[in-house]
Amino acid sequence: MRKKTWWILVVILLLGIGLRLRNWNLGPIDAHPMRQTDVECVAYFMAQGEASLLYPKACLMRPVTNTEGYFFLEFPVYEALIALGYKIFGVKTVIFRVINICLYLIASGGLYIFVKKIWNEKMALASVFLLATAPGAIFFIGHALHPDVLAVAMMMVSLAILRVRTRSNLGKLLSGVCLGLSVATRPFGLIVLPVYIYFLLKDKSKWWQWLLILVPGMGIYGLWRWWIWKSGISADWENWVLSGREKFFDLNYLRILIWKNISGEVVGRVITILAGVGLLIVIIKKEKKMWPILWWLFGIPIYWYVAFEGNLIHQYYADIYLVPILILAAYALVFIWNKSKILALVMGLLVIYNGYRTSDYFFKDVVYQVKLKYAAEIRENIASGKKIIYMVKSDPVTLSLSHRQGWMLGEWPTDVAPTIWAFMEMKHTDFDYIVEPKESMDMKREDVAIIEEHFPLWKETESLRILIKP
Repeated sequence: MRKKTWWILVVILLLGIGLRLRNWNLGPIDAHPMRQTDVECVAYFMAQGEASLLYPKACLMRPVTNTEGYFFLEFPVYEALIALGYKIFGVKTVIFRVINICLYLIASGGLYIFVKKIWNEKMALASVFLLATAPGAIFFIGHALHPDVLAVAMMMVSLAILRVRTRSNLGKLLSGVCLGLSVATRPFGLIVLPVYIYFLLKDKSKWWQWLLILVPGMGIYGLWRWWIWKSGISADWENWVLSGREKFFDLNYLRILIWKNISGEVVGRVITILAGVGLLIVIIKKEKKMWPILWWLFGIPIYWYVAFEGNLIHQYYADIYLVPILILAAYALVFIWNKSKILALVMGLLVIYNGYRTSDYFFKDVVYQVKLKYAAEIRENIASGKKIIYMVKSDPVTLSLSHRQGWMLGEWPTDVAPTIWAFMEMKHTDFDYIVEPKESMDMKREDVAIIEEHFPLWKETESLRILIKP
């Protein structure tokens, strides 16, 4: 790498780090707080020795299907990494922030090497620049307490090794292991497989070299699914992400998904325009080097169809295909640079501005400040290891922030129904306290009065009433 290129790369990475420093000291309660606090709680219990890699536990429990609160949503390598940081340095917000920044840098390094090996330094620098400044990447790849940052980092390391060690059996095995960790963390990342197939064919790889990549690449997740099945613990409530396939054929929902979520909030309008221009140039020039990236993109509609509801509701479902869009946009940005450096610099400034302003959508925390207060009062008054029923609908965030396991109100049997009969059923469950927020309890007052007859008041704090199980 030339000295000039090195300094440009360093400046880009510093820019990327700077954009990810907002809410640095805030707990994981900005965008998608339920997902973030779930992850943090799993890491916390691992650090405390109350859970393990094979038996990860979250704070939110289920009254019928998962009474231990096991967390099998992903293979918890990311959570284990944070837990290790907690064990060494203590339970501090700065731990997962630093880990996220490191993973962002690893993802950027992998992207740089991968793109440079296919194209050149300009394309590599442009791709890393766009990863640094895309709104969704600013939040989810380097800031948010979210496994996607590990999934993207391992995917890019895997692709980089694949192109650096093109003939090496060890290289292919390492590439396969990194791919396996990525897929086990975010299984929909399997849409990247056409890229591997393309290069395995291009390199005229032997059949065993295919196995060196594909067996660990898919096998780690396969073993994890086998382990979940063997445990006999249900996580069926998470299957909601696979619903809504009929919406795939509804133009209104597609508009929300593509225009609002992906173009508007994840990629950003400016990068979207660049990606469109890049695709047009690729078609006109018949750019063969872009074929593996296009095959990667062709998997997106299939992914949308399989998990439409997940893609529609959660913007971070786009993280596993953000990179090919950025590479297309980088292709256009380099093309513009070669024609007019002034115009390219203007586009670059617009990308930075659009990324910073649009990512504000995710960096919001005001709504959740009260949850921090409630969680602090729960920690102060209820001992670790005690289980609670939290009398608020669909609010696992407070439970997770308190680092106490328990149940929330919702739809039975996934959660505790806000009815008397549901609480009578819960009498047979191993809980210790019922926590009633004074200002936002989601049950009828007459029902609460009956509950208080069976469960006496144990302690009253500034914000909470805590009932004890007799």
